[in-house]
Amino acid sequence: MKLLLLLTSSFPYDNGEEFLLNEVNYISGYDRVLICPCNLKPDSAVTKKLPDFISCVPLKTVPGGKSAYAGLMLRPFIWAELLGMMKSGTFTPQRAHEMLFFMKRACEIDTALAQLPELASADEVTIYSYWLFDAAAAGALLAQELKRRGKKVKQISRAHRFDLYSEFAKMNYLPMREFLLERIDRVLPCSASGAEYLQKRYPRYAEKIAPAFLGTADHGEKHGARENGLHIVSCSFIAPVKRLHLIAQALEKADFPILWTHIGSGPLRGEIEGMASKLPDCVRTEWKGQMDNAAIMDYYRSHDLSAFVNVSASEGIPVSIMEICSFGVPVIATDVGGTREAVYDGENGYLLPSDFSPEELLSRLKKLKELPDEEYDRLCRNARGIWAEKFNAQKNYRNFYKEISQ
Repeated sequence: MKLLLLLTSSFPYDNGEEFLLNEVNYISGYDRVLICPCNLKPDSAVTKKLPDFISCVPLKTVPGGKSAYAGLMLRPFIWAELLGMMKSGTFTPQRAHEMLFFMKRACEIDTALAQLPELASADEVTIYSYWLFDAAAAGALLAQELKRRGKKVKQISRAHRFDLYSEFAKMNYLPMREFLLERIDRVLPCSASGAEYLQKRYPRYAEKIAPAFLGTADHGEKHGARENGLHIVSCSFIAPVKRLHLIAQALEKADFPILWTHIGSGPLRGEIEGMASKLPDCVRTEWKGQMDNAAIMDYYRSHDLSAFVNVSASEGIPVSIMEICSFGVPVIATDVGGTREAVYDGENGYLLPSDFSPEELLSRLKKLKELPDEEYDRLCRNARGIWAEKFNAQKNYRNFYKEISQ
């Protein structure tokens, strides 16, 4: 039997990992497919429906006590990580604790995975971790044991943002990178810039690192519109990294009709809505709150939108940008992470510097409003065209599973 183990954080439970909803429909090349959410909470609830050919096995991990840390100190790869930090001058007690906690969690996940009855009857196993983090480390431990039992094993991992860029991590440190890159067969960041980042930092493993774009479903072609002033939309968790306050500050000096719709919620919602309540009369705002993906796509399909705005401080390649481009709507976004792989400046929207000022964003919105119709239409057509070429889910995911199942 050929088995695929897809290790997620919580999918198909709770919120998050929404982009997997598109991907799982294209899984092929395996006799059995198990999705194993590795980091569920006691009150986690199923929120997404899986295709009938996929089974979900929520892992029941048992937290290890202090003795688990002592056991880790007997592992050679733990000492290799500690010595590596010492040689590079990056060792701190806090980082050492972070690494030990990380590997303790990986061992807990590994222990739960090893109990899956499907492993006994599988001849070939592909371990696919959606994040290059603790579940990927657990997968590496499991792969070692399965190989010892004589099974054919392949391990791959995607990488996105928090699990990729150490400068955005706690203490500027992501644990066990060498351990993961040495053991995983293919590491597939969701952007070319992410792949280049890893290759430059870990040139020994460059050949096993390559980009693998995500994709979004085709919900039908639409087109941007400006007939009733600008209708801009943003879609994100309302958290500091998304910098929605900069949109509010940009609109403070607007002197033309704008409707700003935001989809999503988060800890800063009250603060941002408070700023928005003081905007000039020509600016209206609409706060949709948390919506599931189907509802978001229905909103895009049924409303005339002029532009999508993303001003994050950090990104992989935003799936939200892929989704809106499929409807033929231009994008204004910060030039961070892999965003420029989806937004071509002057072709399907505009890129802002990562440290842009609110005045620069307002200037871009004015330029978009004043574009001749033929130029605006060109941006809209290009938005749809770039999506079709690079981020079509059907094309990307079929190719992805064809590659990893061979």
